[in-house]
Amino acid sequence: MDIVAEDVVYLTRHGARIDSDDSEWLKKCNHNRSDDPHLSPSGHIAAQELAKRLRKTLPGNHIKHIISSPYIRCVETANAIAEELNIQIKIEPGIAEVNSSRNPQFLDTEQLQEQFPSIDSSYTPVMTREGLPLEYSDGACANRSATAARKVRRKLTGAILFVGHGASCYGVADEFGHRGYVGYTSLTKFSQHDEESIDWMAWSVHAEGLGIEILPIGSAKNHSCRKT
Repeated sequence: MDIVAEDVVYLTRHGARIDSDDSEWLKKCNHNRSDDPHLSPSGHIAAQELAKRLRKTLPGNHIKHIISSPYIRCVETANAIAEELNIQIKIEPGIAEVNSSRNPQFLDTEQLQEQFPSIDSSYTPVMTREGLPLEYSDGACANRSATAARKVRRKLTGAILFVGHGASCYGVADEFGHRGYVGYTSLTKFSQHDEESIDWMAWSVHAEGLGIEILPIGSAKNHSCRKT
């Protein structure tokens, strides 16, 4: 049986966060969203390397949809890919990080689009900011993200790339057939051959010569859900 685009899902986690490198990062920003750090310089480089690898490896127009968490670190990672592949980003709160606040610290789609023109303003998410449940564990986030990913898969036609966080990627991976954590800017491919069998394959991208280690799903490093 040939695998068609509708049978393929890709998953990546955002690049390295600035707060891992710079404890004073928030003082240098023009906002006070402490839970919404941007990518570090190495995170940006890794996102660009992943984008280039996707363009070189996959056939043209293979990925039809990029589904990203609304947090900046995910959107920046997704944007590197969107620009390389010339496709839009769909913002999906359903795969955001653990939601422990009634007012999560991410920007609305309209605000994000001011910074990232590649965002698709016509996309209607399967979960809204207001519809996110309060969560106090990575497991709760993973379960919510799995539900969101399932709804997105049923809603859209064509190959999908999800861009999420440690806990949300865990849930997405579980939904499509594998339980395991995801390293920064690693890529996991899920190919559904029939209704009862989902095969998965993981590979990693390296920024050569820069000493940046990008790890695949299931690795013991670089995947702590606490820093999602």
